[in-house]
Amino acid sequence: MPVRSGVRIGLAVLILLAVQLPAEGGEATTLLSRPISHFSIGKTTVLDALFWLGHDEGVCFGIEFSGNDLSREVRVEANQNTLGEVVQKILGSADTFQVLVSGKVVLIRKKGEKPPAWLDRRLPEFKSPRTELMAADNVLWMTLERDMNPSLRGFAGDFPATDPVDEVGPFREQKRTVQQLLINIVTGSRGAGWFPSTYGVRTSFPAASNRFWTLVTYSGRTFARPK
Repeated sequence: MPVRSGVRIGLAVLILLAVQLPAEGGEATTLLSRPISHFSIGKTTVLDALFWLGHDEGVCFGIEFSGNDLSREVRVEANQNTLGEVVQKILGSADTFQVLVSGKVVLIRKKGEKPPAWLDRRLPEFKSPRTELMAADNVLWMTLERDMNPSLRGFAGDFPATDPVDEVGPFREQKRTVQQLLINIVTGSRGAGWFPSTYGVRTSFPAASNRFWTLVTYSGRTFARPK
């Protein structure tokens, strides 16, 4: 039983636009060139710094790699920068990461590493009524599990509620990848992101985890902002 547990920004950020990432060049330029007058975060992880940036600027992030790079501690003080430049300040190495745009979501990958294979799995159908963000995420997870193993009948787990309630949907999609569906879900929210579920990688934001990904919401209680 499963249990839930090209465009240049300065000289630093590589933007990759491909068929599966349908943002037009102008959309990518507009999002990553968005001016940010000030962003500051005290000592925290790379992962949480990205989500605090998303929280402050209303930007959804899809993190498509995991490991120690996300747990590395950073402090960031940025003034009069673009969104892309602040993302690069958080990530640190321009040679290590790719920053992509799909619609209104910023995707981050690690160069030389393929994103998790489950992101590219194409589901025959995904249906969800208009419902709370974490509930919709739960439906997507169960849909993926049943697609991989149709004999599954039972699921266990729980997830935090958004506060105030953040509703998304309805969704009725066919032959979409898990990545495309996650993008649709977070885009419809007031602010959210995801990263691959990995032992030892944690976030201070309210989150729901399954064996594939962890969905983070900006609508809910977090620990005190690092200063």
